[in-house]
Amino acid sequence: MDTPKNAEVMRHYVEAWERNDSEAAIEMWAEDIVHHVPGRSPLAGDFSGKSIFLDHYGKVFAELGGTIEVVEVRDVLVGEEHAVALVKERAVRGERSLTFHRVVVYRIAGGEIVETWSHDYDLYALDEFWS
Repeated sequence: MDTPKNAEVMRHYVEAWERNDSEAAIEMWAEDIVHHVPGRSPLAGDFSGKSIFLDHYGKVFAELGGTIEVVEVRDVLVGEEHAVALVKERAVRGERSLTFHRVVVYRIAGGEIVETWSHDYDLYALDEFWS
């Protein structure tokens, strides 16, 4: 395991989100990445593959008229196989917005992010916002 390499992966990933460069951030994902998104909203589920996740989110956001944006990455903790980010995000849907806090766990292998788990502080508020 390579904690320094994982720290470098996460540094580049966070920097991309901080400059609102989602394309650069997404390039850090493995093609077969698995995203685990909790809840009961149209955004929830387990998604295997970069294109499947992006296609699903693109369709749902288009239908609901919304987006999610990173407001602040508060801290990142990096270990031998995983990293954890404490994040503040904003969901925007039409004229409404919701600011929320999230913990994201990343599994890193071969210099890529291969799996993520989102843990939202107020999952009920997010489910209501997107439903």
